[in-house]
Amino acid sequence: MSSIVLLTVSTPVLADEPLPEITVTAPANVNAATSTQTAAPVAEGSAVSGYRTSTGSLGPLGKISLKEVPYSLNVTPGQLIENTNAHSIGEALKTNPTATLLMSSAGYSSMSRILVRGFSASDQNEKRDSLVDRSFAYVPLENVERIEVLNGYSAFLNGFANPGGSINYVSKEPTQTPLASLATGFYGGGIGFVHGDVGGKVAATDDRLGYRINVYHEDGSRVIANSDQTRDFVSARFTYDLTPGTKLWADVYHQHLTMHGLQTYFNLASGVRIPDASRFLMTRQYGQDWTYNEAEKTVAGFGFDSHLNDVFTLHGGFRYGTMWRRYGYVAATLTDNSGAYTEKYTTTPTQTEYTRSEYALLDARIPTWAFVHNLTMGFTGTDYLYGRGADVSSGVYTSSLDAPVSFANPNLRLGGLNQWQQQIMTNLLLGDRMEVTDKLSLLGGVNFAQLQQRAWGSGVVISTSNYRANGLTPSVGFTYKILPELTGYASYMQSLQNGDTAPSTAANAYAVLAPSISQQYEAGLKASLGQIDMNLALFRINKVNAELNPNNNIYMQDGREIHQGVEVTFSGNLMEDLNAVGGFTLMHAYVDQATALPRTIGKTPVNVPAEQARLRLEYALPFNRDIKVSFGPEFLGRRPIDVYDQQYIKPATLFDGGIRYEREVYGHKISANLTMDNIFNTAYWAYYRSGDGLLLGNPRTVALTVKATW
Repeated sequence: MSSIVLLTVSTPVLADEPLPEITVTAPANVNAATSTQTAAPVAEGSAVSGYRTSTGSLGPLGKISLKEVPYSLNVTPGQLIENTNAHSIGEALKTNPTATLLMSSAGYSSMSRILVRGFSASDQNEKRDSLVDRSFAYVPLENVERIEVLNGYSAFLNGFANPGGSINYVSKEPTQTPLASLATGFYGGGIGFVHGDVGGKVAATDDRLGYRINVYHEDGSRVIANSDQTRDFVSARFTYDLTPGTKLWADVYHQHLTMHGLQTYFNLASGVRIPDASRFLMTRQYGQDWTYNEAEKTVAGFGFDSHLNDVFTLHGGFRYGTMWRRYGYVAATLTDNSGAYTEKYTTTPTQTEYTRSEYALLDARIPTWAFVHNLTMGFTGTDYLYGRGADVSSGVYTSSLDAPVSFANPNLRLGGLNQWQQQIMTNLLLGDRMEVTDKLSLLGGVNFAQLQQRAWGSGVVISTSNYRANGLTPSVGFTYKILPELTGYASYMQSLQNGDTAPSTAANAYAVLAPSISQQYEAGLKASLGQIDMNLALFRINKVNAELNPNNNIYMQDGREIHQGVEVTFSGNLMEDLNAVGGFTLMHAYVDQATALPRTIGKTPVNVPAEQARLRLEYALPFNRDIKVSFGPEFLGRRPIDVYDQQYIKPATLFDGGIRYEREVYGHKISANLTMDNIFNTAYWAYYRSGDGLLLGNPRTVALTVKATW
């Protein structure tokens, strides 16, 4: 295959560059135990700061001030994840108005998928500490300090990448002082858990060796009747100060997950309309309670950061992961408009995946007569190998919504692995963030990206072809400080995208389509108004359109897919005892230039919402500021479920709330956090996924966490 040549531009930042701190003035009426009359620095991302963050990670560019980068980067800090009682990526990002659920961890594979700007941010776009960590199964959050979502393209940073953006899970680091916490509680309908977290420095090494260890166990019933979930997780991260300017790190985590009684997707037979979600009982088991999913994952890595001198800094890292999963699930199809449906059981041999990710980067800060250059150059790479066998399905069983049937496990006989897919991605990059004046910064760079796609085996073909592709992805952008509190930015990027994969129900199931070139324009404002940070972004993305042809059930590329819109996000303190996090997205997404399916021109792509909004308010009660109450709505816009936009999921508005008590007892913090999602028990469809169908949203659920820290 001929190579692809692109242009994309971005700009790097030194990891060691000084970054602004958030400072919040402690109120004068704080109770005596914590009162101060002077301004005190507050930890970034803390509840006291209003969950504001001033820095984020941009892959090879390292840690950077959010106001110094011409992209939209949204950070969900660890305290917000903890205070919302989030246990999955979908729950953790519920305050992010730019993220949309595409795949729930409650489904048959236990994977989570997120749409950003209407495109999937998954696979090589999922990272831990800027190293690729694909969510082949349930994403653990127990060792995560914060989640960073880069909206839109990341091709300059990551080479071949999905256009929606990237998700980076930042690991908890060793603490400077001893830390020990123990938390217990329940969530998700009846899953009980216990979580231990310890960290600190080893005195015998003169505090050079640091550690952070998390141990977690959960077990219990899920929100769907006759379902259960068990999960064990352990992680460790170590750092060692080799010299005053050089730090080594190493980490490892292991997780085992077992689920029974999986939630069922609903497809629609020809002529059947989307039923109102209130027609269903959200806690009812519409499948079979013996369906299952089991997965195990182990990941380990090491690296270093070395400040060589005042000019050069060297970074290196490597991580390797091995994973397997197996599952058996029921797929349902509604056959009429009165509630009749069929069930088909499908199971798969144990699937495996091996992932490797690495980087070696050099930063250089070079003043010249005109301005200061902040250079980043080096190599990043990812290699994954995925193996699976042929799915085996049972016959079709009839059922109804009013009286779901139960049938015995057919104990289908499975074969072994007979199909493999490998992708090898390498990137050589050079970027420069130029400090032109104290107000103007330019960001420019180029990534030479290479992709090798291979597929082989005697089973169903995963890829329609083996290929190699390469291209240059430049990115250009600038930031300009209009006022001390207001920064404007603009950027342009071209993107290399590896081809989408056909869903399992397509006639060309698991086929990997050809790579393509896309474009993104973005402009925006980043402002600090008092103790509130606000970001506004205007964007336009133009990429190749991939869709399931309803005429022949072939997953194919046809025309272009254009997404354009506006995003507004905010976080901070509205007043002394009230903080707010949230925002909204308004987007016009449509298909253009389609030739195979010309009727799709002007239509909205499947499951892409035109609007969505989130808001979370947290208030410290004036008579006792140890008690915080939270409340807020989530609006989910309507989404089409077919390429011709003949049917839409109805919009839904949900409300969440909670109450949290925090207090120090003899110098040790204790807390009790009670939250309730979907307070009014609103029935709604969570999303539609091509090839799978409609998935019901969760009913009213209560979660409780009791935690002690010392």
